[in-house]
Amino acid sequence: MTKVLLLNDQLTRGGKERRIAELVKYCKKHYNITFEIVIMHDVVEYEDIYETGFKVHVIDWSKSGFIQNFKKILAIAKAFKPDVIHSWSSMTDVLGVLLKFYLRKKLISSMIARVIPRRSLKDKDYRRALYTFPFTDYITSNTEAGIDRYHAPRKKSRCIYNGFNFERIQHLHRADELIHKHNLQDKYIVGMVAAFAERKDQESYIKAAQILLEQYPGRFAFLLIGYGPYQERCEKLAGTYFQQGIYFTGRCDYVEEYINIFNTGVLCTNSDAHGEGVSNSILEYMALGKPVIATDGEGTREIMIDAETGFIIAPKQPQVVADKILWLANNPAAANEMGQKGQQRIREHFSIESMCSSFINIYEQLTRQTIEPVSTEQKKQGISQLASI
Repeated sequence: MTKVLLLNDQLTRGGKERRIAELVKYCKKHYNITFEIVIMHDVVEYEDIYETGFKVHVIDWSKSGFIQNFKKILAIAKAFKPDVIHSWSSMTDVLGVLLKFYLRKKLISSMIARVIPRRSLKDKDYRRALYTFPFTDYITSNTEAGIDRYHAPRKKSRCIYNGFNFERIQHLHRADELIHKHNLQDKYIVGMVAAFAERKDQESYIKAAQILLEQYPGRFAFLLIGYGPYQERCEKLAGTYFQQGIYFTGRCDYVEEYINIFNTGVLCTNSDAHGEGVSNSILEYMALGKPVIATDGEGTREIMIDAETGFIIAPKQPQVVADKILWLANNPAAANEMGQKGQQRIREHFSIESMCSSFINIYEQLTRQTIEPVSTEQKKQGISQLASI
């Protein structure tokens, strides 16, 4: 059985962390592979990862220095005896390189999950990439643009797009509850799912909402789903429309249920601070058949097709956001067609099966061994084990 040691900073509800959780759960179900996971902060918001039975080790980085923390991780790795080390952040790439030398095992870096606006040594991820990439055995990115922007060596780099697991949306049932909770009856519902952080641009979204709420009172409702340090500032910006047309849900453990009631999904990005990779928010909008309005960016253009699955717009253009929302609201047949084309695109190019089989293929290449599928009997035993947890 192949063993893989996964390293990441934490398991918050982020796009990279979603990929880790989906990879681990999918492999538990379909492949003879064992994972152990090491994180640097005690934050696990994808709690269903525990249902796999794989160990999750927390090294509280704030309580000890670098050397002491590395010794703890090295002890975990020696006990586990992995065949492959798989790192998902720039900081854990540094640790991964050291583990590679100590354990003489292959190292995969999957730290590229965004398209940096510009190459600069002030960007810690880019700086660490320059130092660590020469020592990695394989590099993956969730965009082709990310590989180019980070100057990753092409011979050992591969784009593996995020995979959406359609099982997540098979049993959605909260639509009536959520519409009643926020008093959204007979409203055209627009939503943005994103952390309230510098890299996102809720400001443009809120200003677009204010434009439409002033011009068409009672027709629209705007949801902001997420949490973070900029939330209070955004609530103040919403002004008199806060909870009267603009709604903040805070942290939400059932994002898909909210997206299911959207008519349109929006993702505005602060392009001065951040370049989107393949955004999980956009992936989710499209998988649920919603037309998308999103800020232009290399990663976004790899997942969306402008004017076919939605609209790709210039950054920081609230009026343009408002105009596109209004067009979609006034053209429901065209909006529905965009949503259906988007959903089909996810099924064809961004499936969970494609993502996970690509990683399995790399594990096989690096270990020079075939990872066998789980047998029917093993699947039955696994289901019984999960049921007992």
